[in-house]
Amino acid sequence: MKFCKIIFINTFILPFFISCNQKKNCGSDFNAFIEKFKKDSTFQKQHIDFPMMEYYSDEDFPMDILERMTTEDNYSFIDVENDLPTELRNKDLYDIHINQNQDTIYYQKIGKQNSINITYKFNCTQKTYHLIEIEDLTD
Repeated sequence: MKFCKIIFINTFILPFFISCNQKKNCGSDFNAFIEKFKKDSTFQKQHIDFPMMEYYSDEDFPMDILERMTTEDNYSFIDVENDLPTELRNKDLYDIHINQNQDTIYYQKIGKQNSINITYKFNCTQKTYHLIEIEDLTD
């Protein structure tokens, strides 16, 4: 049950919501945001929370998950469109899933009968989205 305070001013009712446990409004459409994030390197860098963790499969031992931290100093453009090996870049080989859980959005590439599995995790902060983590479990 949500509880919100209401302030009465003169004979008008002005709802003033202090804490209603609602999702944050990021102020922009995620689809428009992700399209700009994929193409504009300056915009992309401004929308990453550094340091950012990256998790990925070891090429020699795919069951082992390795991690690295990307800082602002070692950042390079993240090519979301071409983040797969050349032979897996065909868009017919995977689906894009966008899932939201509270203030977190998961932008995922999930393979169709193959091992493609990449998740970009975004948080809604300061009325916009920020990339906070990448997990690439593609073999």
